[in-house]
Amino acid sequence: MKTVLLSPRTGSITVADVPAPEAAAGMVVIRNDWSLISAGTERATVSAGAKGLIGKARQRPDQVAQVIDSVKRAGLADTYRTVRDRLDRPVQLGYSCAGTVLRTGEGVDDIRPGMRVAAAGARYAAHAEIVAVPRNLVVPVPDGVDTRWAAFATVGAIALQGIHQAEVVPGSRIAVIGLGLLGQITLRLVRAYGYDAVGVDPDPSMVALAESAGLAAFPRDADGLPGLVLRRWAGAGADAVLITAATASSDPVEFAGRLVRDRATVVVVGDVGVAPPRSSYYHKELTVRYARSYGPGRYDPRFEEGGHPYPEGYVPWTERRNLAEVLRLLATGAVDFAGLKPRVFAVEDAAEAYEALKPSGTGRSVALLLRYPGTAHLPPPAAPPTAPRPWTAPRGTVRIAAVGAGNFATRTLFPELKREPGVAFSWVAGGRGPSAAHQGRRWGFRTVAESAEAALASGGADCVLVLSRHDSHARYAAGALRGGAALFCEKPLGLTETELEDLADAWLASGAPAMAGFNRRFAPSVRDLRAALPAGAPLQLVHRVFAGRLPAGHWYSDPRQGGRLLGEVCHFIDTAGFLVPGRPLAVRAVGVDSKDPATAHSVTVHLTYDDGSSASIVYGGLTAPGAPKELLEVATDRLAARIDDFRSLTVWKGGRAATTKYRGAPKGHAAEMRSLLRRVRDEPLDEQTAAAADFASALWSSLVACRAADSLAEDRVVGTAPATPALARALGCPQPGLTPGPGGGPGPGPGPDAAAGVPRPGRHAGGSAPAATEL
Repeated sequence: MKTVLLSPRTGSITVADVPAPEAAAGMVVIRNDWSLISAGTERATVSAGAKGLIGKARQRPDQVAQVIDSVKRAGLADTYRTVRDRLDRPVQLGYSCAGTVLRTGEGVDDIRPGMRVAAAGARYAAHAEIVAVPRNLVVPVPDGVDTRWAAFATVGAIALQGIHQAEVVPGSRIAVIGLGLLGQITLRLVRAYGYDAVGVDPDPSMVALAESAGLAAFPRDADGLPGLVLRRWAGAGADAVLITAATASSDPVEFAGRLVRDRATVVVVGDVGVAPPRSSYYHKELTVRYARSYGPGRYDPRFEEGGHPYPEGYVPWTERRNLAEVLRLLATGAVDFAGLKPRVFAVEDAAEAYEALKPSGTGRSVALLLRYPGTAHLPPPAAPPTAPRPWTAPRGTVRIAAVGAGNFATRTLFPELKREPGVAFSWVAGGRGPSAAHQGRRWGFRTVAESAEAALASGGADCVLVLSRHDSHARYAAGALRGGAALFCEKPLGLTETELEDLADAWLASGAPAMAGFNRRFAPSVRDLRAALPAGAPLQLVHRVFAGRLPAGHWYSDPRQGGRLLGEVCHFIDTAGFLVPGRPLAVRAVGVDSKDPATAHSVTVHLTYDDGSSASIVYGGLTAPGAPKELLEVATDRLAARIDDFRSLTVWKGGRAATTKYRGAPKGHAAEMRSLLRRVRDEPLDEQTAAAADFASALWSSLVACRAADSLAEDRVVGTAPATPALARALGCPQPGLTPGPGGGPGPGPGPDAAAGVPRPGRHAGGSAPAATEL
């Protein structure tokens, strides 16, 4: 399908062919008829992209502050790579569109294929032939409303939210300052509701456009302008002023103070300088309010991506209702956007359309529409294999495929794999189509798959890396194993025990090697510590993590992704299990800021093991930047040890301290990728590497993380024995609900690691414990 992309580095506009998005849970897949180019917001975005680095910095000081914070947290080299990657990654433009529903994801019950809909949201309602938009940002288009005008609904919702913020009553006097697209629509809406309204703009053509629709408007430079407006209202001031301009100047705010009556409201809807002069704002005791985008729910991932409704008694006007209200007004004829006289461009001519936005361009218009041919289609859903494909170790080159190609994949894993001989990148899928297409070209993948499901079902890879968002890990991992490929799945392996059960079942049936992205097992400092610990001795372990606050809007805030306990703390649960000789018995988790695993940022987790060992994980998700991230301390019989942020390991033994330093503070990613390739090639592994690469213990760590989430939510101690049959078999338990007894338990179960004769991990005395029972 075709989509419009912006280069953040150069500001250039291209139309590219990328894979169509998938119908993920809670999403609506739409074939666009029209999408609206916002002359204000998108012109500013393109203009910023065309500036040099200094110009970008001057325009976005907030992002400069983020870069400085990143330097403090991650160092200059890491930050430089991040900034470079961001500048090289194309951005999908657009946030307002309308078309026909092609497919819906799980959980969408009020939108059906074939319905005409309008959609909103940057990154979702893009300039593309096919888009996938969260349900709460999609509304049906009423009969009789052309989708051409429904594509204006998002900007209409922004205007309507400004009116709501003014809290005016019928008959109120309203002034609208700024008559670009947003102001023109605002003026039409306030007239539809019966308010006595006037508009003001410095551009005579915008004033004329408003007047052509029968609206009252004045040029900003008109002689005696405040008096002209006030005379219209018999000398009375405005009850409210809606500022819909886009300018760095504070003139709109200053002028608003001259137009209003005492104790009136000034609502800032557009992007303007806000410096209210005390002389007017204090003297009249004015209220200044901001209108946030489309309305309540905007920027709340629980509402937008998670689909959670707000209680109507408390939040009657959400962004979704605002969208629907604009369409209702169109259906009744109360508003008409045809008078905006938008210029229409075919999607193939998008670059020309954006040229028309520039001050030097010709034929400027307040509104620009992109038209789509309506012929794009989705590939048919991939049929899962009727039976798992048998696993065969590759001879020669290892073909690597990836589901997901985000920052972690492109900055950490792909570079490590590229350094290894005998590796070829086969296909990449998942994520947003433009991102997958860009990374596919950048890293030399042979193909960019139409969908992850289709690629997994078709084969074409010896090993699949699952690097997508957390809520899809288990599904894609099981699909890779059933498709006959070896698996590397980034943590977490799953967000629920149901997902882990399905993954364990796929692994047991496949016979294929599998590894989880618990890279700390491979860190030199952790492996050296494990080797130094006395065999079989119980441990006291404390792992302190200063993780810091997440940036606003981080995808971990999406409740569908499980939160930081399941997504991050699982790392430290696994590290403890890798070092402790015993098997986990119980877990207790306490939240500092929340008992909800999806929203808790700071948690303390206490684990007990069947050999008397215990582990405490203190995870601080609200700490200040600049603090060292991790400190791991272990105490046991005649030995104490500390790992300081992977930079050093100190072991105290026999009255002496020995310190080993590690250049670059490696966390094990390079060794992890080398071990993965050896597993895929069916090459022998030493005991330490086999223990680190063991998949059964990774499943148990993931199960313990799920039980920790239960403990946090239920405020109680929770046992850790598997309760489902496939997990019990994979972990070597006699039956669901029972943990193997200390000292070995049953022999290796039917899992692929055991069948392949992989040395058993663990530090149990005599090395008798099976791989399937080690945490």
